[in-house]
Amino acid sequence: MKKIIFMLLAFSLMLGIFTMAGTGVDAAKGERKATVLYFNDAHEISPVVNRFGDRGGVARLKTVIDQVRAENKKTVVAFGGDLGGGTLFGGVFKGYPMVEAFNKMDIDIANFGQHDFDFGTDVTRDLVSKSNFKWISSNLTDQAGNTFADVPRYKIYNLKGIKIGFIGLTDDMDTTTQNGNVVQQSIIPSARKAVEVLQNDKKVDAIVALTQEPLEKDKALLDAIPEIDAVFTEEKAEAQSFIYPYGDRYILAPEGNIGSVIRLDIFKKGKDISLEPTVLEVDDTVIEDQEMKEFADFYQNKLEDELGKTIATVQTPLIYGDNHESRYQETNIGNFVADAYRKHYDADIGFMLGGGIRASVPAGDFTLRDAYSILPFQNKVVLANVNGQTIIHALENGVSRVENLGGGFLQVSGLTYSYNPAAPVGERITEVLFNGQPIEEQKIYTVAMPSYMFEGGDGYSMFDQNDVIVSAENARTDAEVLIEYAKGLEIINIEKEGRITVIK
Repeated sequence: MKKIIFMLLAFSLMLGIFTMAGTGVDAAKGERKATVLYFNDAHEISPVVNRFGDRGGVARLKTVIDQVRAENKKTVVAFGGDLGGGTLFGGVFKGYPMVEAFNKMDIDIANFGQHDFDFGTDVTRDLVSKSNFKWISSNLTDQAGNTFADVPRYKIYNLKGIKIGFIGLTDDMDTTTQNGNVVQQSIIPSARKAVEVLQNDKKVDAIVALTQEPLEKDKALLDAIPEIDAVFTEEKAEAQSFIYPYGDRYILAPEGNIGSVIRLDIFKKGKDISLEPTVLEVDDTVIEDQEMKEFADFYQNKLEDELGKTIATVQTPLIYGDNHESRYQETNIGNFVADAYRKHYDADIGFMLGGGIRASVPAGDFTLRDAYSILPFQNKVVLANVNGQTIIHALENGVSRVENLGGGFLQVSGLTYSYNPAAPVGERITEVLFNGQPIEEQKIYTVAMPSYMFEGGDGYSMFDQNDVIVSAENARTDAEVLIEYAKGLEIINIEKEGRITVIK
């Protein structure tokens, strides 16, 4: 009988330890533990394979999430924003497959990225309505001051005695589609208002901010509001995660395109809270969830069908040229692309590299596939303040290698120029006119151009990075911009207009 009683007591003890582990309690330390998983930048549903390796994909993401949840049921999964635009897949499907995928893997909470508004607020509202998870925003409102799409300003999760409050903050809304239906309120005052409620009225143990803003603004946020324990922010690199200690607090940034997940374990012992962040790679070492892989494959196959859909009609063939004419003279396809860039930002000037145009389009239907054939490199279209002297310098660089069909030759919108290919390099530009008048060297002009060019590609080292208005991180892809422009035109009838004169 004594042996039986002893065995029952031992079994009861073991059961208690097991139960405490399952509820996030570390018996040895006398601590409770809650876990937050965070990822963002979900433009691609399938893995991205490039020079950085084989990363991402919702099938691998689900495996990582399921593994952590199996270890600790008290886990909140947070998405940081940006699920449409930015890539071919994101541009075609506008984020809807990603919402469907997140529903399947039981994501808990999401913050808006500015690119979630790239296709207009009606699309964003529809994405919210189709989400089984909860969107939040502490600083995006409608014109009346109500939260955008009536989402909560904050969200609280009570994980077996650890109360975690989440706030959501979105910056750079001027870099996405504007239709007046969403207003970006000031970041820090909005955050402070939400934090005061969480701390004073709701008595949370920890406050986590989900942000879409640059690192310096995240630091300013922590300086201004010491009650925030951790900031999960937007990606800072395509293939690198960052854990920034900030005193006893953290700023945490995963890789782009779901390349990693940041795990934050929150420990509570008495009233004391401590944090322990780690990076979970979402790469080719992670086994894909089979059901989610089939789901992703379905949409990848559907993408091929979508690419054939007509979005406009080409009346005048868009000719790149059998002899690469876009690399040394004006072409109507060059005008088409440069006009699209300028129109996108309502800029003064649009630049396009002739070597970046890779296909002609005959008269007839203009499809998504045509747009991506013309611009296959997925550059971003940036906007910058540039003075007239720098513009002339850029044009000189563009004509410096025309005899070799250099890809840096500039197709233009909003200005005209003349050049003499027989003149010495650096002295070939003979005239640059803006609105019919000589360009003013000290005047500042807004210029839309490929990110490759602004960042120094093809010898364009003359631009000051401090003059950027819309950076590559916040910009849309060139093909997306071209598609939007083509849809607006409906009939594409572009002619050569004498924008570039070659002096012979």
